Amino acid sequence: MVHALIAAARPGDVLVLTMAEPEPVALVGELLATQAKVRGVAGILVDGAVRDLDELEALALPIWARFVRARGATKEKVGRLDVPVRVGGAEIRPGDIVTLDCDGAVVVPSGRAEEVESLALARETRETELRARLEEGALSYDLHGLRRLVEGS
Repeated sequence: MVHALIAAARPGDVLVLTMAEPEPVALVGELLATQAKVRGVAGILVDGAVRDLDELEALALPIWARFVRARGATKEKVGRLDVPVRVGGAEIRPGDIVTLDCDGAVVVPSGRAEEVESLALARETRETELRARLEEGALSYDLHGLRRLVEGS
């Protein structure tokens, strides 16, 4: 099914792969990831395993996986495409926005995209300002009012 998903992928898609019953097999390795990258896939979220870590890193395609396993999956099991799934307790529906980085994955329901973008931009601005103050020597202990909370002063 991963092969079918990649064949159906459009530029900018984040592919979300799950298994009904997790098995200790890699769903994605270098060859599948290469195909995904060539098709313009923006990232891959695997609620399962991947393999070929060195090669995946060299591809520079954002991939988040729960496990790493050397053994690949079989090609005999048929699954479903474009259906809601649950990953890490979060429901992901076709069309939702999935962002991956080294910290993990975030899912934004498609109907909340504009609201979340506005909140994310506001947070980025606050953190940029905070970073500048920290670089000047300020302490988060004081900036966040923690000294007053902890020491009562």
